[in-house]
Amino acid sequence: MNNPTNILLTGAALCALGAAPAMAQPTHPATHITALHAGHVVNKTNLHDLLGCGRRCSQTYKYGVYTSQPADAPPKTHLYGTYYRWNSAPNGYYTLCSNPKQHIQVGKKSVYAKINKGIETYSYGCPSGPTVFYGDRWTNGTGVTGDVDAFNSLLIGRFKGPSGEEYKGSLKLDVYVSIE
Repeated sequence: MNNPTNILLTGAALCALGAAPAMAQPTHPATHITALHAGHVVNKTNLHDLLGCGRRCSQTYKYGVYTSQPADAPPKTHLYGTYYRWNSAPNGYYTLCSNPKQHIQVGKKSVYAKINKGIETYSYGCPSGPTVFYGDRWTNGTGVTGDVDAFNSLLIGRFKGPSGEEYKGSLKLDVYVSIE
């Protein structure tokens, strides 16, 4: 073989060796988060773990939530579209009946309202009792019809995957509220 052929074959072999470990990384199933809207579970989402991070992982996701609220809404109204929960997989599959540790944090302050943490329960028929969802409570301050408000909240949870791996999940919600 001539010198250019040897160089090409050596380069191909090195590329194959460099790619093999990356392809051999373990793959993890999708993580599940569920939304509660108007008292019904309406959205089960698979959030894929693209990193293959092993037995202890930290995952962060970001959603944009667009919702509306009447200007004359009663105090402490739950904001439609902001209630979520992480689901664990204690028996090998993700379920709403799991009870991972989780809580909501309200970040950036709203311009037109006071935002507090809120919880809603949903009777799903779980032996452990009602399922708890975490979200945002709205108390209108100065907003009038036609205004659009924005704030952030963060759902943090610790849950288990189907193989026993532990995850810390952060779901950042960028919430936009149209005041009607």
